Formats: sequence, structure tokens, C-alpha cells
Amino acid sequence: MAASSHEFTVLHAPSFVKFSKSAPHLQSSSVPDLISSIYGLSPSKSFRWSGLQVPSLFRRPKANVLVTVLGMDGKTLNLQHSKDAFQFNLDKDIPVIDTQRVVNNIESEFGDKTPLIVDLSADRTVVDLRSHHPELFHSVPATLTKMSEVLSEGSSLTNSYNLGSLNITQDKDMLLLAELQLIQEILDVVSLNKHLVTDSSPDFYSLSISGFQAVVDHYGEQSEQARDALKLLTEFLNKMTETFRRLYSDSVVVEVITLPGSSVNIGRKSRSLMAEADNSGETFAQRTNLAPEYDENYSVFFNIILWMMIVLALATYAICYSMWHMDPGRDSIIYRMTSQRMKKE
Repeated sequence: MAASSHEFTVLHAPSFVKFSKSAPHLQSSSVPDLISSIYGLSPSKSFRWSGLQVPSLFRRPKANVLVTVLGMDGKTLNLQHSKDAFQFNLDKDIPVIDTQRVVNNIESEFGDKTPLIVDLSADRTVVDLRSHHPELFHSVPATLTKMSEVLSEGSSLTNSYNLGSLNITQDKDMLLLAELQLIQEILDVVSLNKHLVTDSSPDFYSLSISGFQAVVDHYGEQSEQARDALKLLTEFLNKMTETFRRLYSDSVVVEVITLPGSSVNIGRKSRSLMAEADNSGETFAQRTNLAPEYDENYSVFFNIILWMMIVLALATYAICYSMWHMDPGRDSIIYRMTSQRMKKE
């Protein structure tokens, strides 16, 4: 499946998440609502798009991975895809796609269960990695200088892929390689903490790749470096999709948004969670005044106790009613035993 600029591509979706191939163009402002609908959560009232069929009430994907690639002016990603993959044209109607709306929906439903939410973006010097589990990613390099040290190691991205003309000593190449390496680091950390994958709360990854645009802007669209960067990016995204599918047992939706340079941005308005936890010591439920969490068996016990009380109440009423209207001379064994006649000789 070829993905060019201004497109929304679903690389993989579970069989119970169905899209319509005849759907109209997707507005960039509708992307957060679409992702919320995929989770089975309520989108905004203004969301109107016929591309997503009514999701299953009993099954929802465990995770959603949104990858945004900038700098795709006239370029094409030859991405592998499953039989459930779809591609839609994306219309730019807002400058920033705010994925915080997706995060808010997840937190409102599963916030006290601490869902795995990862938001990745980078500029020329600092990598901004946000997560609801900051302790998991404390060892992940937060600057491009530290990331260059990681790329020099034997187990890094540079030894797993053919970089071609790309060079880690060049700043423009370094940004793309650092972003891809950081995504790989995130995958490695999550793979080592599978309890986060198997819990009951959904996971959300928003991964922004702007390094490709930096390579194109510096070397030119027809340069050898741009071609090698496109080839590397294509191969990496294909392998990343397979890793997420294997990690979540296919219960994951993987989407790629391809945009031209200096186009729509993906962002969240929140503080960085790579820092230490809030010193106040308050949990998310305490800060947001959420109701206490109920056990998953609560509804079972509630129904057992409720109907048992109803049955006992009806039985007690029936017994009392029958005793009140009882004929002592005919129905009561107590009266029969105490009113026997004296025998006569």
C-alpha cells in the first residue's frame, strides 16, 4: 500500500474494526474523534464520518498506534498492510491535530487504571516523550546528544537496517535516526513489561516523525539521502507494525498519517511526564475526583444479592399471607394435636 502526502492509512485493524472503502475524505479535525470511536468511546457530537462502521459493543482493540510522518511532498511510502487495511485522503482544516482529546476520553473511562499512553515528538535538540508510566522510560535518552551515544552501540538501529548514505554524525540525519531509535526503545520497554499489554485498559501511542522532513529540506527531494531515508522509514514502519501486532496479538489498530512539510502538526497540551511523579502524592483518581474503582465481579455479586433479597421478601410475604388467612380448625396441625377429644369407655 502506497502512502503519499495528506493521507490517512490504516495499516492494520482487527477483524471486528471495519472501515468502508467508499468513505469520503477525512477531515484532520476528525482524527481524534475517529480514534475515540475505534476504542468504543463517545466522540464529539460534531463528528460525522461514514468511513468507520459501528464498532462492536463487546470487543474493542487493546491499543491504537498513530504515526505521523512529515515531509512527504511527492514522496510515497510502500507500506505492507493486512487485508483489513484502508487508505483515506486527509483534508487539512485545522493547524494542529490535538490528540489530547483522545487521552481525555481514555482517562475519563480508565484513568484510575493508569492506561499506557505514550506521546513522542522531537525537535532539533530535545526528545519529548510523555507517558502515564514515567518510571518505565526513565532510562530512555531525552536529548539527541545522548541518543547519538545509543546509536553508536552495537545493538542500535544502525546495525539492524541499511542506512545507505545516511550518517549519524550529520545533525539532519541524526534527528531521523534518533526518532526511529526512540520508537524502537519504546517497543523494547513495553515488550519487557507485558503486564501493561494484558491489562483491561486501552493503550494509545502517538508517534511523530519529523526527521524525514529535516533530511529532505537539507539535502533536497531528489538527493540520495532523501531516497535512503524514505527506504529506511518504509522498512522501519513495516517492522514496527508487525511488532505491535505480535505484542498485542493483533488486537491493535496501526495508522499512519503522511503530511507534506510544514503542514498539520500532531500535539498534546500537557506537561512532560518523563519528569518525576507529582510531589503532591495524589493519584489520578484523587486529582480528578473520580468514584472509587469497582471490582470486575461487582455486577455478579450485586445481581446475586439483589435477586436473593427479592425472592426472600416475596417468600416471606407469601408465608405471612397464608398464615394470616389460615383456618385453625382445618389447616393447622398445631390445633389438631391440642384439641383431641377425651376417650370414653
